[in-house]
Amino acid sequence: MVKFEHIALIIYVSASTAGVLIIKNVLNTLHYKNTYGLIYQLFNLNLIFGICLYIVSFITWLYVLSKMSLNTAYPITVTLSFLAILVFSTLLLKENFTLNMGIGSLLCIVGIIFILK
Repeated sequence: MVKFEHIALIIYVSASTAGVLIIKNVLNTLHYKNTYGLIYQLFNLNLIFGICLYIVSFITWLYVLSKMSLNTAYPITVTLSFLAILVFSTLLLKENFTLNMGIGSLLCIVGIIFILK
């Protein structure tokens, strides 16, 4: 049976990853010449949406922490977030993926398997 804290953990990773990717995508497209231009750009709806997702992830993280031990929840969420950001930043933002990143990802997955055993 799936516990709600496991669902919350997946919500945290999803919202955090989506929020970071949206914020990064918006920041890649910002162009301003002065302080007023920067302030105007900060009211970009996509940026606000990314920030809201990140806030949702933080609130969800608080719930996860209240239900799971830190020494289990933290490594799992960090690794899942790392892997999700690695995959989606490569696919959506066209960032580089190297052999070292692939090897590191496999090591992270092995580490999570050890933690869960």
